[in-house]
Amino acid sequence: MNRVKKVREKVEEFLGQTYRTIKGLTPQQVDYLSRSSGKRIRALLLFALGKILKCEEDPLIKLGASVELIHSASLYHDDIIDEAEERRGLKSAHLVFGTDQAVILGDLLYIKAISIATQFNNVRVIEIMAEEVEGMISGEMDESLNLFREDLSEEDYFRIINGKTARLFSLSASLPAILKGDEKAEKKFRELGENFGMAFQILDDVADIVLDREKLKKPTLSDLREGKLSLPYIYYLERGGRYSGEILEFFRTKKPIDFELIREDVIKSGAVERALSVMEEYLNRAREILNSFPASFWRNVIIKHLDLRGLYGI
Repeated sequence: MNRVKKVREKVEEFLGQTYRTIKGLTPQQVDYLSRSSGKRIRALLLFALGKILKCEEDPLIKLGASVELIHSASLYHDDIIDEAEERRGLKSAHLVFGTDQAVILGDLLYIKAISIATQFNNVRVIEIMAEEVEGMISGEMDESLNLFREDLSEEDYFRIINGKTARLFSLSASLPAILKGDEKAEKKFRELGENFGMAFQILDDVADIVLDREKLKKPTLSDLREGKLSLPYIYYLERGGRYSGEILEFFRTKKPIDFELIREDVIKSGAVERALSVMEEYLNRAREILNSFPASFWRNVIIKHLDLRGLYGI
């Protein structure tokens, strides 16, 4: 069996067992969580880096599952804020169970993730996890406070995505080194995870523009509709794109505009390619760090996943 596939299966198996131990969840909610499976990139990153450091497998699976719980919790809360209808091919939790239950569901996953971390009797693991989750939620608050802000800068954007996305990648990458007590590796892996996370979010924002609804599992240009100026839009407005005035007017009035027309022009303008170029800069920094470690199967696995454009077909 493919070793990467086996890791994902073990993470899913542990998550399935974990869902059934969370007090207060209904059988329907457990079933929903079990069917809501993503790519598990954060868990795979954690596992692969742990194997590079020769960590035992069981802690890596459990910690990988814990970061996936944190990620899922943030998604359920995001979907409520964004009024999203779909997530991972399923109807959003707040539409299935109601907003109140979806909020509580996310809260329970956050708590369970921390609970898993306590099993290792490693205070630093718990401290770092709590610190990074706080930073991630602060990043989400930062984004919320800057919705429909027409003068959002490139610097603002990087600060927001560093908080809401890159910090969880940084946590995932650093946990094996923290378990191992390897401070030198921890610093390198943390930086690797941060760069990977920044690139990942930029690509996700680009996907919102260039992919169709079927692949996205949600309407195209969701970010723009929700008042989020992602990097391609920042570049588009900076260049005075043809429909810049319409975007700014939409931010001021919330009156409907022709999103498809804007989508086509943003792609044609070169703003998307410029954003992808920035994404590659972050990925190259991650590759440089990874290349400082000896060649191995698991290093190659991470290198393969750093080819984000290839993995997502963009």
